[in-house]
Amino acid sequence: MNKLGSYISRQIMSKISKEGYEQIQIIKNALDSMFDKLESNGKFNDVKDEFEAIAGIVENSGTWEEVQ
Repeated sequence: MNKLGSYISRQIMSKISKEGYEQIQIIKNALDSMFDKLESNGKFNDVKDEFEAIAGIVENSGTWEEVQ
């Protein structure tokens, strides 16, 4: 993330519903499985940047405020 993106992410608190967070957990599980498959085939480095971008968003979702 560049400096501007980092600054903006600290300034804006994301929000998510309980159902949305549950969907993010499904995505996390799928990413874990994809990582294992890509790593075992030696292809992870082909998609490393994209994978890390998605995984970062999934990881940050645990800090988001829950909305009703």
